[in-house]
Amino acid sequence: MKKFKSLFLCGVALAVALTFSACGNPKETVTLGSYNSTSQTFTALGQNAEYSLEQNGYTLTLKGKIPYSESILGIDAGNIVAVRFVAPEGTEIDGEASVQTTNRQDASANGWNTYGEEAFEADGSLIWVTSVKKDADVQIKIKWNKDTAEVTYTLRVDTNAEMLTA
Repeated sequence: MKKFKSLFLCGVALAVALTFSACGNPKETVTLGSYNSTSQTFTALGQNAEYSLEQNGYTLTLKGKIPYSESILGIDAGNIVAVRFVAPEGTEIDGEASVQTTNRQDASANGWNTYGEEAFEADGSLIWVTSVKKDADVQIKIKWNKDTAEVTYTLRVDTNAEMLTA
C-alpha cells in the first residue's frame, strides 16, 4: 500500500509540475516584422535585420537598433514595430476573441484599448503594430476564443537598444 501511495503522489507531483511549466511557455508563435499599411501586409524580418525580438515566456524584449517610422495606423511617428502572433495549432477565432493593449493614444480611462474579433487577420493571426519607448513597457492581452485563457504579453526595449530617430 505504501508503494502505491508513493507512486500515486509522484504521479500527482509530476502532473502539477507539467501544468506549471506549461503555464510559463506560450503556445502562440511570435514573430517580429514590418507592416505595410498601404498593402496591409506583414513581413517577417530577415536574418540580417538590425533589431530582433527575444522571447522569455510572455516577456518580449526588443534588442538592437529600433527603427524610426512615420505615423502609421494612427500611431504618431516614432519607434514603431510590428509583431505577429499566431494562435496555438487548432485554435479557431470566434465571436469572443479579443485584444487589449496599453499603448494606443485613444486608451480608455483604465488605460486599456479593447478590440474584438475584427482585430484578427483572416488566417486567425494577430498583427500588433505599436510604438515603443525604453522607459515604458507595453502590454497586449489576447483571447483567441471562448475556450482559451487570456494571455498577457509584455513588450519592452532592452536597456542597450538604440532608438533610431528621423
